[in-house]
Amino acid sequence: MKPFKWLLLVLGLGTVGFGSALPSGKPAASKPPAQAQSGAQKKKTSPQVARKPAARLTPESISFNRDIRPILSDNCFQCHGPAAKEAKAGLRLDDFASATKDRGGYRVISPGKPEESAIVGRLITSNTDMVMPPKASGKKVTPEQVAKLKAWIKQGAKYEQHWAFVAPKMPPVPTPRNASWAKNDVDRFVLAGLERKGLAPESAASKTQLLRRASLALTGLQPTLDELSVYLADSSADAYEHAVDRLLASPRYGEHQARYWLDAVRYGDTHGLHLDNERSIYPYRDWVVQAMNEDLPYDKFTLWQLAGDLLPNPTTEMKIATGYIRMNPSTNEGGAIEAEFLAKNTFDRVDTTSTVFLGLTVGCARCHDHKFDPVSQEDYFRMYAFFNSTKESPLDGNLLTPGPVMKAPNPEEEKVLKARLAELDKLSTQIESAVAIDWMKENSVVIPEMGPWEFSEAFKAENFDKAFETEFDVKNWVPGELKVDTIKQFINAENAVGYARTTINSLAGGELTLRLGTDDGVKVFLNGAEIHANKVLRGAAQQVDIIKMALKPGANALVIKVVNGGGPDGLNVGFGSDVQVKVKELSARVGQPEFDRQARELFLEFGPNSEVAQLYRKELAEYRKLDATIPFTLVAEELEKPRPAAILRRGEYDLPGRIVTRGVPKVLGSLPKTAPADRLGFAQWLTDARHPLFSRVLVNRLWQQHFGFGLVKTSEDFGSQGEWPSNPELLDYLAVTFQKQGYSMKKLHRLLVTSAAFRQSSRLSSQKRLVDPENRLVSRGPRFRLDAEVLRDQVLNASGLLVLKSGGRGFRPYQPAGLWEEVAFLESTTATYSMDMTSEIYRRTLYLFWKRTSPHPVMAAFDAPSREACVVKRSRTNTPLQALVTLNEPAFLESARMLGERLLAEPGNTDGRIRTAFRLALSRSPSAREAEVLGKAYERYLLHYKSNPADAEALVKVGIYPQNPKLDPAELASWTLVASTLFNLDEFLTLN
Repeated sequence: MKPFKWLLLVLGLGTVGFGSALPSGKPAASKPPAQAQSGAQKKKTSPQVARKPAARLTPESISFNRDIRPILSDNCFQCHGPAAKEAKAGLRLDDFASATKDRGGYRVISPGKPEESAIVGRLITSNTDMVMPPKASGKKVTPEQVAKLKAWIKQGAKYEQHWAFVAPKMPPVPTPRNASWAKNDVDRFVLAGLERKGLAPESAASKTQLLRRASLALTGLQPTLDELSVYLADSSADAYEHAVDRLLASPRYGEHQARYWLDAVRYGDTHGLHLDNERSIYPYRDWVVQAMNEDLPYDKFTLWQLAGDLLPNPTTEMKIATGYIRMNPSTNEGGAIEAEFLAKNTFDRVDTTSTVFLGLTVGCARCHDHKFDPVSQEDYFRMYAFFNSTKESPLDGNLLTPGPVMKAPNPEEEKVLKARLAELDKLSTQIESAVAIDWMKENSVVIPEMGPWEFSEAFKAENFDKAFETEFDVKNWVPGELKVDTIKQFINAENAVGYARTTINSLAGGELTLRLGTDDGVKVFLNGAEIHANKVLRGAAQQVDIIKMALKPGANALVIKVVNGGGPDGLNVGFGSDVQVKVKELSARVGQPEFDRQARELFLEFGPNSEVAQLYRKELAEYRKLDATIPFTLVAEELEKPRPAAILRRGEYDLPGRIVTRGVPKVLGSLPKTAPADRLGFAQWLTDARHPLFSRVLVNRLWQQHFGFGLVKTSEDFGSQGEWPSNPELLDYLAVTFQKQGYSMKKLHRLLVTSAAFRQSSRLSSQKRLVDPENRLVSRGPRFRLDAEVLRDQVLNASGLLVLKSGGRGFRPYQPAGLWEEVAFLESTTATYSMDMTSEIYRRTLYLFWKRTSPHPVMAAFDAPSREACVVKRSRTNTPLQALVTLNEPAFLESARMLGERLLAEPGNTDGRIRTAFRLALSRSPSAREAEVLGKAYERYLLHYKSNPADAEALVKVGIYPQNPKLDPAELASWTLVASTLFNLDEFLTLN
C-alpha cells in the first residue's frame, strides 16, 4: 500500500472524498499536474490533447447555475452534495461555507484563487488514488469543464440558489434585431436566442400545413374537408387565429389534452397488480376532459384533485376530481401485508405528486437525504404525512368499486336527478309524519334470536367446479364471530370450501328473508335441506342473493357453504326483507334531523296505495332508472383522525423511526399561515402564486407538447440533475404570464401556437443540423412523430369511421388473441379479452379500455406507457414493428378500406380521387409528381387484383364494418392500398 494511502486510511479519511491532503501536506491544487504525479505514474501527454487549445472563458460568461452546478452535480454531489449526514470528509460542494472552509491550511475552493483551490488539483491529477471523481465512479471531468471551474473560482466562486427554487419574475422582453418577424413576446425571446447563435428563423409553413399542425397539436385530429375549406376561404389577415380559436372551442380539444394528463397521473381501468381486475374510475377521466374543455383554471384543477373532498360544501365535480388520489396501482394479493401496502400506496402518491406538480425527484429522499437536491428524508416523510390518512383500505379486495366511492353523474344527469329529487320531496310533504311513523311501527319486524356462529376448516379441491359440487364432511367446528352486514373471511385458500353455521330460534315459525354476499359461489342449507345455490365468481361486498326461508317453530339449523375460486374469500350476511331492513334502519334514527321526511318517503314507497303514493312511486322509478345507469367512481375521503406518520428507515414499512408532522420541503417554503395541515393546505401551498415550481413545470410540459422538447428537456426533473433551460427567461415569462392570465391553459396554448416560432417551416438546413439538431432553440418549426392515440384517431378520422361519442366505460377494439390470457389469473375479471362488436370500437383512443398489465399493442408499439407509474414525457422510438402496425393492424387497414370506399363514392376520375385522399389524410393537395406516382401505383394494384380476385376479397374483408356490396372488390382493394400508402407517409405520421 502506498504510504499516503495508508496514512489517509489511518486518519479515517479514505481516498474517496475531499478533505484529505497529499503527502506533502499541501493542497492538491498548489502543485502543477506534473508535480502531483509519482515517477511511476508519469505519463506523456497525448499529442491530440496537447494540440487542443485551452477553453477561453471570460469571468462574466460563467453562471454557477448554468455552468458550474451541472458539473458538480454530475460528478461530485453523489458524495459531496446536499445529503449533509452522508457527505464524505464532511465536505459539501453545494454549500459555499463548506466548500470554502479552511481545512488546515488549504481550501477546496478558494474564491478568486483557482491555483490555491484543492478541487482543481484533484480534478486534473493523474494520480489514480487521488483523482476526483474516483476512477471507480466511471465519471471524469473534461478539460472544458475544468476551465469553467477555474474561471468561476477566479471571478469569486459566487454560489447561487438553484434557479428552480427561486420564484419566477417577469423578465424584460428582449428587442431582437429582426423584430418584425415576431407575432408575440414568445417570438422575441426565441429570436434573441437565435441571434446569439448566429441563426435566423425559417420562413412560415404553408397555410394548409399550419392548419394541420395546429389541429393535431390542439385536438389530436387532422382538419375535416369542411374545416379546411372554411379556412382556405378566409382571406383575412387573422384567418389562422380564427382557426385556432375554433380548435380551442372544440370538444375534441379536451379529449386530446386529457391524455397527456392521464399519462402523468397513471390512469388505468384496472387495479394494476395481481389479478389486475377492472375497477370503476373512468368518471375521473371524463371529468378531466370536461375540465379541459371548460378551461378550468389550472390552480383549481390542481386543488380539486388533491383536496376537492376537503373544500367547504364540495360539489360532485370536486369529489370526482379526487380520483387523482386513488389512481395508484392496488392489490389484494394473498399474503400481502396491509402496513406494507399502506406505505407503498403513499409512496406512489408522494412521488407522482412531486413529478406532476413539482418536477422533482423527491422519491430519491425516501430512503435517505436526497444526494443532489436539498430535500431531506424528513422533508419526504412530512409530505408523506399528507397522503397517508385517506380512508380506503390499503388492500382493495380486487373489487370493481373499492370504497370510498360515489355515484358520478355528468352535469346534465345531475341536473335531472336534482329536479326529480325536488319533486319527490314536494310529494312527501302531502303526507303527515305521524301517519308514516305509525305505519313504521306496524311494519317493524323483530328478527328471530340467533345462536353463535361456528366455522369449518378449509377444504381444498382440484378446481372451482369440483369445490362447488363436492360436499365435505366437517369434523371440527370452531366458534367465531360474524357480524351482520360485515364481511367475514375464514377460508384463506383458493379453490376451497368453507362452511359457516348458526341456529335461528323462532317461536312461531314463519318466513324470514336471508340476504347473502359471498366470494365466490354459495349454497344454503336449512334444517339439512338445500334451499339455495349460486355458482358464481364475484366479490362479497354486496348482499345480492335474496333467499326466503320458511322457519319451523323452535330451533332451525342454518348452514352456509362458501366456495372460493381465487384471491380472498368472504361471507356477508343480513336478515329481513327490503322494507323490513329499511324500517329497522330508519327506526334507529328517531329524533335525528331528516327523520320525519325519510319516514314519509318510506311510507309513500312501501305503504298503502293512494293517488299520492302512485305519483311518488312513478317519479321514484324514473329517478332510479336514471340513477341505475350512473357509474360509481373511486374518490378520496380523509380519516376523522389523521394517521401518524414516521420516518421509515431505509424506506422500509416495518422500520419506523421518529414521528413527523405534516409539512413541505424547506427549500420550497412552508404552508401558508392560514392553511390547514391537511391535503387542502398542501394544495393551497402548491398553488400559491409565489411557488417557484408550480407554473414553471406545467408551462414547460405544454411547450414540450408543441415543440417536441420542454424548455427544460428533463421535464420530470427540475433539480440539480435536470437540464438547464434552453431559454430560462422565456420559461419565466411563460410562467408569470400563465399566472397573470388566471392559469388558463387555453390562453397559454393559444399564445404558443399563434407564435411565429410555431408557424415556421420544419425544414432542416445543414447549418441547423449542426448548431441546433434537436430544435431546442426553435430555429425551425416542430417535427416529431405523433403519439399512438393520434395515429389511430387520424386514420379513423380520414376514413369517416371515427365515432365522436364522449365518456363512458372504456371500449375494447381489435387485439391479437391471447394477450390478456397470457398475463392473467383465471379468476381475474380481465382474464379473457372479448372485443366489442359495435361501433364503439371506432371511438377516440382516449376511451380505450386500459389494462395496466397488458396495454393495447398499438399503444405499446408506439411508446405509450403502461400507466403503472407516472410519465410526463413519453419516449419516441423508431422500430420496424411500428411500420408493421400501420401497414397491417386491423384498425389501420380497415380505415384504409373505408377511405377507399369514401373515395369510390366520390364522382370523378383517379386524379380527382387522389386529390381528395390527400386532403383527407394530409390536408393538402398533391404535387403533380405525387399524383403521378400514386396514379401509376393504383393502376398496378388494379391490374393485380383483377387477375387475383381472391386477394382482393381477402383484403376488403378486413374489419367488422360491413362492406359495400355494390363496389368492385378489385377497385376497392386498389384504393385501400392507395389509402394505406398515405397513412404510412412520414408526413402523416409526424407533426410537421
